Amino acid sequence: MGNTNQTPMSTDLCSALKEFADNLAPSKNLVTEMGRIIDRLGRHLHSTTFKWRRCINRIVPLGSYAKKSSLRFMMDLDLVVYLNDCEYPFNAFLKDLKEHIEHSDSYTNCTLNGTCLFFVAEGTLHVDLLPATNRVPRSGLSQGRSAQEVQREMTLAYILDSSNPFDEGYKQSTGLSETAVEFVKRKNEVFHCSTLARLAKFWSKTVCVEGFHSGRSSIMEYIAIRSTEIEQNTGRENTLKAFRRFLTIVSNPEEMAIYWTDNYDKADIISTIKNSRPLLLDPTNPYNNILRGKNKSFMMEMAKFARVSMDRLGEAEYRALRGEPVDLLSLFKPQPVWAQLPFILERRSQPKNFYVSVRDGGGLKMPKTVTKKKMEESDREIIENFLFSFCEVSVVDAKLTGSQDVSEKVLGDVRRMITPGAQWSLWSLILTSDVNFEIPFTDGNNTSKVLYVSFDM
Repeated sequence: MGNTNQTPMSTDLCSALKEFADNLAPSKNLVTEMGRIIDRLGRHLHSTTFKWRRCINRIVPLGSYAKKSSLRFMMDLDLVVYLNDCEYPFNAFLKDLKEHIEHSDSYTNCTLNGTCLFFVAEGTLHVDLLPATNRVPRSGLSQGRSAQEVQREMTLAYILDSSNPFDEGYKQSTGLSETAVEFVKRKNEVFHCSTLARLAKFWSKTVCVEGFHSGRSSIMEYIAIRSTEIEQNTGRENTLKAFRRFLTIVSNPEEMAIYWTDNYDKADIISTIKNSRPLLLDPTNPYNNILRGKNKSFMMEMAKFARVSMDRLGEAEYRALRGEPVDLLSLFKPQPVWAQLPFILERRSQPKNFYVSVRDGGGLKMPKTVTKKKMEESDREIIENFLFSFCEVSVVDAKLTGSQDVSEKVLGDVRRMITPGAQWSLWSLILTSDVNFEIPFTDGNNTSKVLYVSFDM
């Protein structure tokens, strides 16, 4: 299984980071398959068995998929369902939607958190589905304006006319999501932010902050955009410096004050919001500080991990200057280590009886999780982020360092990461384990492989 076409070792950290980030982009085939899944889901929501079908005005893909900044190894899908004559908090709609999704064999792991419904589509794709109120009157499009423009104008007017624009701005933020996608696309056209955005999102996957944090991916993307703007405005288009800038901003939440005036004026930002810290103001909504409430504590936790990563980045730069090969595995080593992951352990024990192996691929395009015992959604997400990101960087590190057997190195890295010094089974328990993960990758010969990790709960 050796590699006769050994990859030369890289000592250019900036180039290695850029190449790594760009390779995180999904393939055209994967994006096409995502489109098919969206079409099938749309038909399911418009089926005659769903009593809300006539209230659905439109279903719009958002998030990383729409912004074209998805991670190949862990693509997810954000969808907003715009509803006629239905207002926040959408309780009746969400209750019926959850039942409708659960009745289909194509969708599993359905969980409701606030106004967001999470589920897995067709075995691999994680979907976040959120309702929003459609505020586009039919007459509003007669003047040649897009639905997105009218939706934004009417939603902001609704927020401003409310008794508490601060709270209403938070509730109505989903209704402005289409404008947020256009904002990111415009920034990417000028500043080419997608490279750093993917690197920032990948870094976020390697660190674990317990619990659900609304808009985590968007938070990373917006900070990446600001980091790229700062670096390029000083005449430098450099992935290494932009990534360092990103970590610097994340590590100092007490000083974070990020906002844009593309969609509103600076005078529209009320003083209580402008003076709050950390401040990451929704680029479409001057009343929504994304880092308020639980997201503020989330940012404080992320800051600790960012400081560790800054130290690692400094060490990586020092090694590169000495002519040593780039060590992405050390730079992106998960935080915290496996044994310290904050699993929810009520009424059950830690993961145990691990089995890890590498086999030939079988057409698997995206990582896959199969559970035979009920598992907390937060636990599953923690483990997926940890394993999927670690495997990704292990493969790249093996190729960067010229490993002759990429598969064996990945296998060894994952085993040592989970249980250092443990004895491993010589046969597969994958068919009987409580939890099974399948993670596709390509070895040094560009041969499709799958990493299997299974264990009991």
